[in-house]
Amino acid sequence: MGQAQTLAPNVKDSRAYVSQRLLDRLGDFLDAPDTSSRIEAFIALVRRLQRLDSIGGGYVELRRLIEFLENDLATRTRFQTAFREFLKSLDSLSLLAESGIPSDLPLPSEFVHRIVGRLMPRARHDADASRLLIRLYSSKQRVRQFTDIPSELFERLISIVNPQHDADVWRQQRSDVEEALRLLAIRVSSLGLRPEMRDRALACQVTDSPFYDLISGTEELLTSDSHGGGRTMAWQETVGRCRQEIGSVHGHMESEGVSVELVFDLKKIEACFARMESLVAVICPASSQDRLRAAKQLLTTLMHGRQSDRSLKVLLRENLGLVARKTVERTGHSGEHYIAHDRADYWHMWLAAAGGGLLTVITAAIKMRIVEAPLPPFIEGVASGTNYAVSFVLLQLFGLVLATKQPAATAATFAGIVRDNRGEERSTKFAAFVSRIASTQLAAALGNVLAVGAGCFALDWLWNRLFSQTFLEQKSAEYVYHSLHPLHSPTAIYAVLTGVILWIAALAGGWCENFATYYRLSDAIAEHPLCSVIGKEPMRCCAEYFRKNLGGFATSIVLGYLLGFTPVIGAFFGIPLDVRHVTLSSGTLALAAGQSGLAALGDPAFYGALAGIGVTFVLNLVTSFTIAGMVALRAYDVSLREQVRIMIDLLFTALRSPSRFILPPQNHLRKSETDREIAK
Repeated sequence: MGQAQTLAPNVKDSRAYVSQRLLDRLGDFLDAPDTSSRIEAFIALVRRLQRLDSIGGGYVELRRLIEFLENDLATRTRFQTAFREFLKSLDSLSLLAESGIPSDLPLPSEFVHRIVGRLMPRARHDADASRLLIRLYSSKQRVRQFTDIPSELFERLISIVNPQHDADVWRQQRSDVEEALRLLAIRVSSLGLRPEMRDRALACQVTDSPFYDLISGTEELLTSDSHGGGRTMAWQETVGRCRQEIGSVHGHMESEGVSVELVFDLKKIEACFARMESLVAVICPASSQDRLRAAKQLLTTLMHGRQSDRSLKVLLRENLGLVARKTVERTGHSGEHYIAHDRADYWHMWLAAAGGGLLTVITAAIKMRIVEAPLPPFIEGVASGTNYAVSFVLLQLFGLVLATKQPAATAATFAGIVRDNRGEERSTKFAAFVSRIASTQLAAALGNVLAVGAGCFALDWLWNRLFSQTFLEQKSAEYVYHSLHPLHSPTAIYAVLTGVILWIAALAGGWCENFATYYRLSDAIAEHPLCSVIGKEPMRCCAEYFRKNLGGFATSIVLGYLLGFTPVIGAFFGIPLDVRHVTLSSGTLALAAGQSGLAALGDPAFYGALAGIGVTFVLNLVTSFTIAGMVALRAYDVSLREQVRIMIDLLFTALRSPSRFILPPQNHLRKSETDREIAK
């Protein structure tokens, strides 16, 4: 039967205000002979509505269609019958229980899974509601078009598709909602009773855990005869107790170490609870109006969830965001002493930096001998990395300072400002923090550079006295001048790369510190069987020393070998990579200048290389601190607008009071008071 005959005579009378193509799609839906045809016809009908209303705006076509069905009893009855059959054929369980919920697959597996899904979508049967939803609402624009439907129009739409005195229309969907609640309760209970959760939870016994009670509580909710709020009260109380357990686990991680797997489990639990609450709001509403609002909100959530299930960008953003948060909270607690809080700290930083510069004299000298030696690339990388690593570990042992290493190691302090402050207060405290970092770093850099420069000149003078030749040959000195010049070489690029390496090293140190804390390695050392041989007190001291210095040692070793192997790895791949660290580069420049003696002061190449030292310092500092800062901002979901505002406020603060970023901090705030200001 043709479309005109199908909807006649009422359709013909309504063509003045309802699109003929829309009526054709409606007729296809009403006349669909089987489930597959009915689903395809429904998709075509909805897409036609979306297209017309996106062009015209104001949901004009949807209003016209609703008015047409409201006024035409026969067509409305046929539509309700077709829609009832359509609903009965849909399988919504996977959509309700899985869409938008983090997968149990590891990140690499889930990433590959989504790539394959985009290239070759998984086969699903036609009645799968997940497939239907993503076909209808595959873009944010389509989802927004649905969520912006006015409440009164949505209510009229539900009245059209929901025939009176027919309780069976939504039976399949209600059954799917109940089954989804059961599945989610089982999943949450399983996650909440894992050993990693039990060890950090408040409940001592399994039977005391609210996660143990969640399955039975959910079943009681579904089988209860009461209605509205009284029906959900006991279930909500159980969920509240579960969230208290989650809070306890979070608090335990802050002090006892972070497990990334546990972090993801907590995220899954929170996502499951959010979905369960949405489902409960639909089946246990206080009123019919509340049910409509809950149903629309649930549909919107499912649409966003299906989109996020397919998005690689969302997967990376969510996973890396969680990793970033736990990274910055655990990275570099051993590095917070690098910030000068008052003048005493500031001048101590000068002294420690001078000592670090003198120690780097030996490091720079050994580096130049390694570079001059005809070593195989791998051996050269091992030798250079070992030279750097030993030097950095000695710096840690003697309490000395290496410039530009600190910014990435103070990410935990910066993360605390981002986490605990908002708006103007956050910008103010961030400016105060950055000004202290900048002034401290300037002191450390000057102390390093002056000490390493003087030390290398002294070494070259002593070498000349002992061996009647300069430490470096003319060819090596010329190479140093050329390699440090900011315009004649990629010094700026290498300095940025070194800043990235500094941050990666701090990240590795934080990871090692967290690993030791999470697995209580210091306690294991303190309780080692050697206690019976050398005594408990020496072992306890060893454990405490290990706890305090593991992060710093790990950072030093990783940094050393990254600096040593970067040029070798670049050569292996045919990429001209190198590193530029302000202190090490200053040492090599001083050794090169020693080859010419005082005549170097009249050589333009010397001043070009000296400019390269300045560029290296700025880029080392800015790169490592910027990465640490951006990770902290990303970890706490600071909006782009607020990031820009923070940067603008920081710039204006620097312009108004540049001395704050250069001179030592004032003594009117003692260290404890300053710490409280930053920690507020």
